[in-house]
Amino acid sequence: MRALVLVAVAVALALVAGCPKQSTTDGPAPSPTFDERQACGADEDCAVVQLECCDHCNGGTAVGVHKDVAADVRKEYVPADVCEGKACTLMACPAAEPICRAGRCGVKVGGNESLPELPRR
Repeated sequence: MRALVLVAVAVALALVAGCPKQSTTDGPAPSPTFDERQACGADEDCAVVQLECCDHCNGGTAVGVHKDVAADVRKEYVPADVCEGKACTLMACPAAEPICRAGRCGVKVGGNESLPELPRR
């Protein structure tokens, strides 16, 4: 009986080892330049950061980053004094919402989702 159990276990292990692994994530794989500040596990982990003085509706760029570093990322890309006196158009568009896809923060504007990377500094 013991030999039969060992054979069954060996067969099961061989079958599992021969099966290709199933991917549990959607979306593109992180690039070699992936910034860890964009890592996430759920939508709630992410925040939207505008990388220019003007928002995404008015010539700026919105990206998703982990909420714990959002303020620091904003300061890095848009220091407080840079936007003084800057005039932005006042076009309206849907708000950018934070999303998490494939372990990476991104943005959803209207029905369109994207995973823009933080630009290299």
